[in-house]
Amino acid sequence: MPKSILPTYQIPDFEKVSIDPQEYYYSRLEKHLQTHLFIQKPHKHDFYILVLFSHGNGTHIIDFKSYLVTPKSMFFLAPGQVHSWTLSPDTKGHILFFSQSFYTSIFSLAKLNNFTFFNSNLSIPVLNLESAQFNQLASNFEKVEEEIVHPNWSSMDFLKSYTNILLTISYRYYLDQNPQLKSQTPYLDQFQKLEKIIEEAFSVQRDVNFYASQMNMSLKQLNLLTQKKTGKPISQLLMERVILESKRLLVHSDLSISEIAFKLLFEDPSYFSRLFKKKTCYTPEKFRLLQQSSSI
Repeated sequence: MPKSILPTYQIPDFEKVSIDPQEYYYSRLEKHLQTHLFIQKPHKHDFYILVLFSHGNGTHIIDFKSYLVTPKSMFFLAPGQVHSWTLSPDTKGHILFFSQSFYTSIFSLAKLNNFTFFNSNLSIPVLNLESAQFNQLASNFEKVEEEIVHPNWSSMDFLKSYTNILLTISYRYYLDQNPQLKSQTPYLDQFQKLEKIIEEAFSVQRDVNFYASQMNMSLKQLNLLTQKKTGKPISQLLMERVILESKRLLVHSDLSISEIAFKLLFEDPSYFSRLFKKKTCYTPEKFRLLQQSSSI
C-alpha cells in the first residue's frame, strides 16, 4: 500500500498549550529541535515560518534546493513548501510560526504577499546578516519570547506587531542585498494571483489559455507579466510546477513511474520520463534512487 506522500503539519502539532496554539508558535531553536524530532524528515506546513540561526552549521533543503545554514542566517518558508535540514549539534537560534489569519487580522494580505522572500519564483528564501542586523532581529525575537513566557494584557496585539516588525526589518535587509527586487514591485499582485491559480489548477489544467482567461488577459499580456517578473513564459512556469510535483511524488511516495505520470495527466509514461530527463538531466528512476541514497 503506498505510503503517505508527505505529512503536512499544523501549528497545534507543535504546541497545544500556549498563548494561541492554533495561530502562533515561538521557541528557542535548540529547544524546538530537541522536542520535535519528527521534523528531521521532509514535510510540509500550512503556516509561515521564520528561523534565525545564531549558532551552528548545516544544510537546509527546500523543495529540492539546498541552502547552507550558517550563524547569522535567517530563513523564510511559506505554506506548502517541502523542507528538511541537517544541522550541527550546537545549533541555536529562534523559530517562529504564524498563520495567515493571525497576520491578516491586523495587517493586509497584500502586505504579507509583498514579502517576496516567501515567493520561491521571485527570490531565494535565505538572508545572511551582518552582526548589527542580526542583533536587531534577535532583539525582536526576544521580545516575542518575553510575551510568550509572560503573557499579559494585549499580548496578542504585541505579538502581531513584533511579527510585522520582524518581517519588515528582514525585508529591508533583504532588499538591500537584492536590489533588483525593488524593480519587481509593479504588477506583484497580479503575479501572486497567477501563482495561486497555478497552484490550484496545475494538476488538472495545462492549457496556457486557461490561465490567461482566469487572469482576464490575452496570452500575450500574460506572457509579458511572467517575463517581467521571472524572465520565463507562462508555459515554463506551469511546467516547472509540474516537475516539482513529480519530484515530490518520486521521493515521498511509493507510486510507480507510470502511476505518477497518469496522476500528473501524462497519457504516455515514456513521454513523461523523456520530459523529466530533459528538465532535470535525470530519468525519474535515477532521480528517485539518488534522492533515496542521499537520505540514508
